[in-house]
Amino acid sequence: MRGYYSKASRRARSRAWSSGKESSGRGIKAAFITAGILILLSVGLSLLARHVDGFAEWYASSVYPIIVNTVGRLFGSFPFAAGEWLLYIVIAAAVILLIYGIVKIVRTPKSRGAYLARLFASILCAASVVMSIFTLNCGINYFREPFSVKSGLPTGEKYTAQELADLCVYLVQGANTYADKLNPDSDTVLTDNGEELAADCIKAMERLGARYGSLAGFYPQAKGVAFSEFMSLTRILGIYDPFTVEANYNQNSPYFARPLTICHELSHLKGFMREDEANFIAYLACRDSGNDLLCYSAYTDALLYALNAFRTVASDAVYAELYSYICPQVKAEFAANNEYWEKYNTPVADAAESVNNSYLVSQGQSDGTRSYGRFVDLMIYDYKMNIAA
Repeated sequence: MRGYYSKASRRARSRAWSSGKESSGRGIKAAFITAGILILLSVGLSLLARHVDGFAEWYASSVYPIIVNTVGRLFGSFPFAAGEWLLYIVIAAAVILLIYGIVKIVRTPKSRGAYLARLFASILCAASVVMSIFTLNCGINYFREPFSVKSGLPTGEKYTAQELADLCVYLVQGANTYADKLNPDSDTVLTDNGEELAADCIKAMERLGARYGSLAGFYPQAKGVAFSEFMSLTRILGIYDPFTVEANYNQNSPYFARPLTICHELSHLKGFMREDEANFIAYLACRDSGNDLLCYSAYTDALLYALNAFRTVASDAVYAELYSYICPQVKAEFAANNEYWEKYNTPVADAAESVNNSYLVSQGQSDGTRSYGRFVDLMIYDYKMNIAA
């Protein structure tokens, strides 16, 4: 009897091992098939967006709003930046699985090949899921009709150094006016007063949406990142998370720039992914909000961009004369801003900027991070058409 049960047990173990091997093989095959389908879907949609006129605009205005109203509304209900904590969970899980894999390979060398095959299939499948979510929630929108076209700006026209100077004067006047309203007789920077800044920014975007239909609709709550120090280390003011459809911002950054940053990220939630246009939309939203703090942010932050551009075309004397008209409070903001970011001039920040540049180029913005400078161009076109006219 002992010999009989021993043989039966061996046969059972053999059948179980064979069955487990077949099941593992089917799982690996299914993972590869799933990854292949998702990769083909992502590549196909990206090609349509890049090469078929009207497809990206149709997607951004018809399909993408459904994602914002479902995924964005879901994660927007969380009182914290869900995407940030999801990232930490993924990193922790990856570390645990790596340790587990190393231990398994060391203890059971005979199953090393099968385990590595499953691991590769799992990684490929996960990467394809990430790729498809990014494409659906972000990538296609890079190729939609530009907001500058929708707003009727004469972007094909060239402008002169004098027109750039006129814009700077206009922005100086606006920054000085709202500095005096917020903190008269002071030469100190503004600090966070605990007001509902994110809610005010949504109101500003909704107000602009009444003028431009492409900006109308639901906006999830923008949220500050808990570990904002990391964002500062990489010189990031804000980020749109395509995986949770959230607008997140750096809570440690200079306060005067925060409203423009929040509205910038909220504009991405309306499918406008180009950085220059997101800045321009944020500028319009804050400038025309009727909220003194947001107006101050619009003029002061925009003035930084305009001054940087003006410095490249003006003599030192002309630049110094223009700068002398800026009020002490705004000058204090600029000084504090320079001091804050000077701390983060590190190799980590340089590497992050290089990665961001490569990312922007891959999404059709051929001038990479220099595309942020086109924000000044859009402001000049707006000034010529709507302010100076």
